[in-house]
Amino acid sequence: MKGRVATAVVVCVLACGLSLAGPAAAQTKVKLTIPVTALSMTPVYLAQSRGYFAQEGLEVATTTTGGSGPDIRALIAGEVDFTFTPGDNVLLAFQEGKRLVMVMSGLNRLFINWAMHRDVARERGITEATPLPEKLKALKGLTVGVTTPGALTAHLAAFVIRKAGYVPQQEVKILPVGSGPTWLAALENRKVDVALTATPTPEIAIQRGYAIMFIDNARGEDPSFTEFLMASLITRPEVIEKNPELVRRMARALVRANQWARSASVDEVAAALRPIFAQTDPAIHLAGVKAVLPALNAGGRTTERSFQATHDVLDQAGLLKSRAGFADVVNNDFLPQ
Repeated sequence: MKGRVATAVVVCVLACGLSLAGPAAAQTKVKLTIPVTALSMTPVYLAQSRGYFAQEGLEVATTTTGGSGPDIRALIAGEVDFTFTPGDNVLLAFQEGKRLVMVMSGLNRLFINWAMHRDVARERGITEATPLPEKLKALKGLTVGVTTPGALTAHLAAFVIRKAGYVPQQEVKILPVGSGPTWLAALENRKVDVALTATPTPEIAIQRGYAIMFIDNARGEDPSFTEFLMASLITRPEVIEKNPELVRRMARALVRANQWARSASVDEVAAALRPIFAQTDPAIHLAGVKAVLPALNAGGRTTERSFQATHDVLDQAGLLKSRAGFADVVNNDFLPQ
């Protein structure tokens, strides 16, 4: 009789999903930086909101740094374990002797748009339908707003200015204006004439009536960018060496987020992201989500093409001293098979 009771207790415990070994193990705490609040950070937001981090046993504390550059510097300094950010600063860090590793590609298309103040567009005869070469020629003498010095927005600004045939800071000025509200205020008040950052911020300026779309990279207006290191999970070599399973769990959570988003409807993804963008007009939010979905990398693999394209931008922007080898800064081994 006693044996039957003991067996029944064990069966009950197992059926209820409880452990005879005591309370569940604590989740691993992870520190992660992201550059801005934008739809380019969609994989991180979804991994958090849909519980993929938690299911991997991770408690991820995310810090937004107001632009790429500070996020990378925090990683290099050992203040955080990972950053999810554009890969251009990984290439620049490598040429300065600071090696970081991209272990998962979250977005592999450029997702940064340009908005021009409506009065400037009128003065220069620019409309959204103006051919790209004519738009670029209109940059002469203007001031371009970027998020922070050393951010992808700054690198892209220098690239596009040189592509137009002008010298940055001589014929076209580049001015850091921050992200989000400060970016919008700088453009609205004409502290800058044109500015660039990730969706949906440029679209908010357009919806408010004081700007037009100048370059719509999300729709592929600039043919220079078919693939790009837009947003990657990045860590230090010592994190990989010390805890490869942690790297694998982080990468797996973000890949699961992307795969869910690519299989879900636009409305479902928009609803999952809505708490992050509660202050954004619902129509703009929905349009932004629709634009970001094709850029999400379902497999998470970093390609040679995106790697070389990002090198090309830095090279033409006058920022590249030497090119890194693919294996020096990319490791796809931690992705789900």
